[in-house]
Amino acid sequence: MKRGPLMMWDVYSEYIFKFLKKLRKKQEADHLNKFQNKFNWDFQIEETLFKNEYKAIVVTDKNQKIIWVNDGFKDMTGYSLNHVKDRSPKLLQGEKTCPNALQHIRENLAQNNACEGSMINYRKDGSEYICEIKIFPISNSKNEVEHYLALENESYAN
Repeated sequence: MKRGPLMMWDVYSEYIFKFLKKLRKKQEADHLNKFQNKFNWDFQIEETLFKNEYKAIVVTDKNQKIIWVNDGFKDMTGYSLNHVKDRSPKLLQGEKTCPNALQHIRENLAQNNACEGSMINYRKDGSEYICEIKIFPISNSKNEVEHYLALENESYAN
């Protein structure tokens, strides 16, 4: 049995996946740069994206209404941008979402601090998942927080 082509895939697959991941992050950074220009953000977009692992991106305004999500958000939650735009991320919360985790986030955001944590969220189909989240306040040129950037991953219980 010949294994040549499979071995070639083994050699290049890791490179290809890393390349595609960088390309996706670059496209997402380009999209966020449009917001940066529109809203005059003072925020290091590319540095933040490339320093952090994430699947989903959620951008909200200062009132925590969603203005944009990436395709990874839809893959993770089942919700498209059209479904969540102008809604609160609270739509992902439910019975098992930890109030202490939410309080931790609220307290940090009230002080314009970045924060991270994990909580149980719910997909569009009602199934639960553990959401690892990092939230970054985004200031404008006057140093006023106008938006928030959340980077999210799905975590799996052991």
